[in-house]
This record gives sequence, structure tokens and C-alpha cells, in this order.
Amino acid sequence: MQKITQPIEPELKALLDAYCERTGRKQQAVVSAAIAAWLEDAEDLAIVEERRAGPWVSWEELKASLEL
Repeated sequence: MQKITQPIEPELKALLDAYCERTGRKQQAVVSAAIAAWLEDAEDLAIVEERRAGPWVSWEELKASLEL
């Protein structure tokens, strides 16, 4: 296990403290899950942006390729 140290806004820290108190979860678990989710979302966004760039295939071309 590695340790990281990063400052966060006091309001965010208060929300984290309140959430952990309310749910009984450890801050380390919450922060680890949040980082993992953020990284997964970032990868998904990169894929979406790559696909938006093309190349685009017309519906007729796609339909014809599926009928083979």
C-alpha cells in the first residue's frame, strides 16, 4: 500500500468527515474508491472523444457490412 498526501479544500474535508461518520466507512476506502472511479471515467471519456473524431461510416455502409 502506498501513501499519498494532498491538500483539499476545508469544505470538501468536512463533507468527507461527515460522510465517513454517517456511514462508518474509512476515509482511505472512500478516497481510494473515488480515485478509481475518476480514473475509470477519464478512460471512458478518452474513448468517447477518440470515437467522436471518426472515421465515420454511413448507415448504408454499416448495414451492408452486417448483411454479409
